Amino acid sequence: MKEGSCTGYNHHIMKLRIIRVDLPLKHVFETSQRSVSVVRTILVELEQDGLRGHGEAYEDKLYNAYIEDMVDVLEECRESVEHYALADPVAFWRTLQPMLKKNPFVQSAVDCAACDLWGKMKNKPLWKIWGLSIDHVPDSSYTIGLDSLERIADRMAENPDWAIYRVKLGCKSDLQILQMLREKTKAPFHVDVNGGWNIETAIKRLEPMKELGVELLEQPLPADNFTGITRLKKEMKKRNCSIPIIADESWQTETDIERCAGSGLFDGINLKLVKCGGLIPARQLIAKAKHLGLKLTSANSIESTVGASAISQLAPLLDHISIDGPLLIEKKVGTGVRTEKGKLVYPNENGTGVRVPFR
Repeated sequence: MKEGSCTGYNHHIMKLRIIRVDLPLKHVFETSQRSVSVVRTILVELEQDGLRGHGEAYEDKLYNAYIEDMVDVLEECRESVEHYALADPVAFWRTLQPMLKKNPFVQSAVDCAACDLWGKMKNKPLWKIWGLSIDHVPDSSYTIGLDSLERIADRMAENPDWAIYRVKLGCKSDLQILQMLREKTKAPFHVDVNGGWNIETAIKRLEPMKELGVELLEQPLPADNFTGITRLKKEMKKRNCSIPIIADESWQTETDIERCAGSGLFDGINLKLVKCGGLIPARQLIAKAKHLGLKLTSANSIESTVGASAISQLAPLLDHISIDGPLLIEKKVGTGVRTEKGKLVYPNENGTGVRVPFR
C-alpha cells in the first residue's frame, strides 16, 4: 500500500489519508468491453477523535476515472476536509459537493468514509441508524466472467452452491456458456452483457434465455441505444418474455434515471456508489428510482471489502445484489461485511462495519 501525503496535521480537526492499493485478481476477469487482471484503487481514510472511517474508489477507464486524477482532486480539497468537524455526513457532503461534483468516484470514497466515521461516532451500524433491517436482505449472486468453456466451468466449481450466478456474456459462445452452466446448477442466472449485443442478437437470445433460466438481463445493448431497447421490449412482449432489463452503462448521472424509466425502456437500474457520488446521494436516488417504478440492483465492480461493506448498508432497499467483489481478488483489505454462498454476513461493528488495520 502506498500512502498519500499526510503532513501538517497539528491543527486539523479531521485527518485525511489517501491509501493507494493494487488489487490482483484470482483470475483474469473479462467482459465484452475489457479484460482485467489487477484493479487499481484508493482508500480514503478520515480520522477524528481517534476514530477512523473508510471509503473506496476504483479506477475505471470506461468512466475516465483514473487514480492519479483522484489523488489530485483529494489533495485539492484536503484543506477543506481537515478544517471540518464532522457531526452530520449530509452537511459534510453538501459542503464538499461543489468541489467534488465533477468526480463522483472521489466524492463517493469521501462520502462513504464520512458515513463510516459518523456511524462509529454514533456507536451504531449505518443500516440501523437509517432504520433498516438486515433480516431479509436479497441473496447475492456470484459473478463469472467471460472465458473459455473449460475455465468458466472451473469458476463455478470453485464457487459451488450459490443461490444465483451472474454470468457475463457478449461473445459468440453465449448460448454454449449458459447451456454448460445449466447442466451444473439449478440456480437462476442474471446475465450481464455490458452492451455487447446488437438488437438482432438480443432478439435471437430471448427464447434460449427463457428456457435456460435467465431471470435478469443487464445492459444488453450499447449505452446510447435507447431505440433498440424499445424494440427489444416490444419483441419480449410479443413472445411473452418477462425478463427484466436493467440499465448500467445507459445511466451515467441522476438526470439519466428518468430517461431509463421512460415508456418501453428499462425495468431497473444498477446502483453503483461511485456513479451516485456516495451513500448520501444513493439514498436519494433510490427513493427517486422507486417512485419511478424501477427495480434496483447493485452489482458492484471489483473492489475490496471497504467498498462492498458500504453498499451493503443499503442492501435492504434493493431488489437484487451482487456484492462479491472481495471474493474475486487475492488481496484482503481489512474486514467488514462478507458474503458466504450468497448470504451477506454483517459484522458486529459500527459504521459500515469496516476495519482497516494501521499500516
